[in-house]
Amino acid sequence: MQNKVLVLGSLVLVLALFIGFSFFYKSEQKVEQVATNTNINELLLRDYSYKMGDNQKNISVVEFLDPECESCAIYSEVVKKLYKEYYKDIQIVVKYLDNHKNSRLTIQMLEAARIQGKYEDVLNMMFEKHSLWASHYASVDKPELLWQFLKEIPGLDIEKLKVDMNNPKIDEIIAQDRADATSLGVRGTPTLFVNGVLLNSLSQKALFDLVEKEIYK
Repeated sequence: MQNKVLVLGSLVLVLALFIGFSFFYKSEQKVEQVATNTNINELLLRDYSYKMGDNQKNISVVEFLDPECESCAIYSEVVKKLYKEYYKDIQIVVKYLDNHKNSRLTIQMLEAARIQGKYEDVLNMMFEKHSLWASHYASVDKPELLWQFLKEIPGLDIEKLKVDMNNPKIDEIIAQDRADATSLGVRGTPTLFVNGVLLNSLSQKALFDLVEKEIYK
């Protein structure tokens, strides 16, 4: 009886490993297929996307993010460290995946602030004050507080921002980024690619290792 239990347990373990490997392989296969059939850079590097960094080594770190994503807010500290260390060598490219209740509103604010040269100020504010306004926190969900926080950013013209938020091009950007995400098999945020290579772990070490591999190869 004990032997039967051991055999059954072994079979369950093997089956679980097989399912896990199959899922991982299909995810990898999806990205490889896109890279083979379509130039992956066409999907990752759109002209309209916000970019930062000197990019002297021609290394693109593309992040699919959602300003209302709690994980994105946490991971933004890792991205900041990467940028501080390697801003001369890389460019960080922002793509959107609007998966949450107030995502569209926040993206409109970001793109409107971009016109005034305040994109990074607004994105940093959204992440730093995330727990005060985002819908992840059931007792919060107060996106209206963003207007108060925006007023604290020096030099940001709120009235102009409100007008620019209605630019239909913003909806086109959101739609195109979602289409690109679908083509790449990206469903959640944050998801990062370094020179077209999918980052499989969101640890700081994994990101730095992949970037450094591209820098020093």
